[in-house]
Amino acid sequence: MSEHVLSQTEVSDAEDEIKPRKPLLALALSLCPGLGHHYAGYLGRGIFFYILLIVASWGAAAAFMFIDSRISVIFLATPFVGIVLIALDAYRLAKRQPADYKLQWFNRGWIYTAVFLTLAVTINPLMDKLAGSQIVRAYFITSPSMDPTILSHDIILVNRMVFPKKQDIALIEFADDDQRQLTNLEGGGQLLGRIIGVPGDIVEVNANGVYVNGKQLVEPYANFVEPTRTGALYDETSHVEPTQVPTNSYFVLADNRTYGFDSRILGFIPKEKIGGKVTKVFWSWNLDEGHFKWERTALSLK
Repeated sequence: MSEHVLSQTEVSDAEDEIKPRKPLLALALSLCPGLGHHYAGYLGRGIFFYILLIVASWGAAAAFMFIDSRISVIFLATPFVGIVLIALDAYRLAKRQPADYKLQWFNRGWIYTAVFLTLAVTINPLMDKLAGSQIVRAYFITSPSMDPTILSHDIILVNRMVFPKKQDIALIEFADDDQRQLTNLEGGGQLLGRIIGVPGDIVEVNANGVYVNGKQLVEPYANFVEPTRTGALYDETSHVEPTQVPTNSYFVLADNRTYGFDSRILGFIPKEKIGGKVTKVFWSWNLDEGHFKWERTALSLK
C-alpha cells in the first residue's frame, strides 16, 4: 500500500487557502466603498453597495439643488454617511467569518489592487464627468462680476438638469475659439450672468437703465461699484440700442454692472453656450480672514 506524501510546497499552498478575515482591514479597505466587502468574502454585496452609494449621492445632490431651504444642507452629508455605513457593514461581515475561512477566487491581493485602480482611474472619473455634465457641477468663483449676489471665493452649484428662465443666473461656457474671438483672451472658460432678455424680447440699455419690451426693469440685484460722473446708470460704452433678441439666443447681464463681462460686450448669447442654472452657494471661504462664511452655506440664489 503506497502512501502519498504532500510536498512542502503543497502543504504551504493548502494552508494559504485558509485565512481568517481581519475586520479592521475590511474597515480600512472600505475607504474604497465595496472593497471591504470584497475582502470579507461578499463580492456581490460590495458591488451593490458601491452602485447604491453613487445613486444615493447623485439623488442627494439633486435634492440639495431643488429644495429651496437651508435644511437641504443635510443632503451634503449623504456620501460621507454612506461610506461610514458601508465600512461598518464590511467590518461586521468580516468579523462574522469563521477562523477557517477559505479564500475565494477573488480574495487575492492583485485583484484588490486591480479593483482599486480600476475605480480610481476609470470608473470614478467617468461617474464624476457624467454627473458634472448631466446633473450638477461645482465652480469656484474668482471674479466679482456677480457681486453682491455671488461673491469671490464662493463655491457655486450649477444645475445641469434645468435650463434657466428669465431672471435666473446662468452659466455661460465658451470654447477656446469662442473666447479668443470674443475677448482676445487665451483659452476657453466660463462666465456667469443673469438672463434679462429671451428670444423675441426687445432689449435696450441707456443712461437711465435697462428696458425690456419698453418697460424699465426694477433690478435690486444690480450693483454699480463706480457710478458714472454724470450720475447716469450706464455710460455710453454700456448703451445697447433697442434690439430684438434673436431665436435661440439670450441677452445676459452681470449683476455687477461696473465689472461684469456680459451681452453689452459679447452680444447675444447662443442657447448652446448656456450650460445650466446657477442655483446655490455650496460654501464660501474668506481668504482674507481665513475662515468659512457659514452664513452662505446652502444659500439659494435668486
